[in-house]
Amino acid sequence: MTTKPKVSILVLTFNAIRYVYKTLNSLQQLTLDVDYEVIVVDNNSRLGLKLCLPLLLKRGWIDKLCLLNYNSLFAEGNNIAARLASPDATHFLLLNSDVEIRDPNWLKVLLASHEEGITTYGVVPNNPIARVDGYCFLIDKSLYQKHQLDESHQWWWAITKLQAKVLTEGYSVKGYAEHEQYLHHFGGKSGKGFKKARGMDINPDEVIGWFQNKSIQILDTAP
Repeated sequence: MTTKPKVSILVLTFNAIRYVYKTLNSLQQLTLDVDYEVIVVDNNSRLGLKLCLPLLLKRGWIDKLCLLNYNSLFAEGNNIAARLASPDATHFLLLNSDVEIRDPNWLKVLLASHEEGITTYGVVPNNPIARVDGYCFLIDKSLYQKHQLDESHQWWWAITKLQAKVLTEGYSVKGYAEHEQYLHHFGGKSGKGFKKARGMDINPDEVIGWFQNKSIQILDTAP
């Protein structure tokens, strides 16, 4: 018997209160026919967002909330969120806090096309290798728990290393290049402080080596 999916949606927040509100509002209003929970980890935002998030928890837009007293950045923050997930979750979805959901079937469509591995909205064609983006990143819970995000890297390199591990183990890694009808990513709304974070100055040849001559699948347009 096939297990009905339950998705733990992991959202990191850092300032950008207007975009966080837009993300959580559209997520709550426009996610249908999927069993999911919303887990928010805040990376020591300014006071306005720290006060807002508990109100959204009380409103029911957030199921679990962790307010950190430091900025854990991308990799550690998502690993913290993953540890808060319900035991019966089948998938994790890493979702940036500067997106807007545009169609109630956005998550249903992503799950329908998912094979064991990783499926995303968003790809990076060649930088320095074709890879899926990390702002709407669906992965089987078991695979995330096996590998997690490497906290010695940040942002796109952490998510890139994770997908390379999954791909080279023989699982599916694919992303939709065009998905605006379902989800819009504004990008960069939490600032650029991560650029000086540990592991951001990696050698491109090392990144290419992670993939061991394997290639992700780039899908043109979400159905």
